[in-house]
Amino acid sequence: MDSATRRQALRWMAALSAPGAAGTAAAAGAATQCGSAPGPAYPAPDRPALVQSWLLGGHQDGPLPDCSGLRTREFELLVRVTAGFASALDATGLLGRIGAVSALKGMPYWSFSDKRRLTLIRESFAIDKPASMAPRADYSAAELRSGAELYFAQSDNRAAALVPYSLQLLPSAPGRLALRVENVGELRYMGVRLVAAREMQWAVLLEPLGGGVWGYRSLQGIGHLGIGGAEQHRLSNLSRCVAMFDHFAGRQTDVEAYR
Repeated sequence: MDSATRRQALRWMAALSAPGAAGTAAAAGAATQCGSAPGPAYPAPDRPALVQSWLLGGHQDGPLPDCSGLRTREFELLVRVTAGFASALDATGLLGRIGAVSALKGMPYWSFSDKRRLTLIRESFAIDKPASMAPRADYSAAELRSGAELYFAQSDNRAAALVPYSLQLLPSAPGRLALRVENVGELRYMGVRLVAAREMQWAVLLEPLGGGVWGYRSLQGIGHLGIGGAEQHRLSNLSRCVAMFDHFAGRQTDVEAYR
């Protein structure tokens, strides 16, 4: 580990051990950030995405959102991205893009800690199953349409170890695409568990709006933040959720505006 990387690691660990970290949820019992408020309208494709977050005992961007699409409802942190984007792809083409998990390798994001863009995803590839982590080809639209739980592995800039994730197409209204992504393995950093298995979930909805425009809505929920500064978790996950939309829509968002 070079000196720059070591300094970055020390800053990250300092943030993770900051006061006001996890424990908020324990004090609050089985509180949840899920509510029943409907999602906002999709912004026009030439307008910035609407990014909102809800942190237990902290930042709150309005009424608690409906968590439909997520498998559970007990979350300490929620991040929602609502946006519109133009695409020449139809639903099958978009499914093929979603199944191309290897294309996530090298995806950048804005680091609030470093105040610059860094590579977020170091490695990403489809796997047969979490137990073996054996690489396989990216998933086709037909494989996603089967509704089976499919798997891929990723490592990011904070943790070198590969973590298995699941990807599943959910039942939805005709023309819409609804997906759920979960971490199948623990997320750890320098030997410390940040998020337990299956406690980080994303529900993603893609809705055709006509004229080659799609509505995009994602909701990320984290059940228990583990060790760490809660606000640092919020900003980091907010940035990651925006980076995923940017990758999908082919744009670059000024994330600092959502601090």
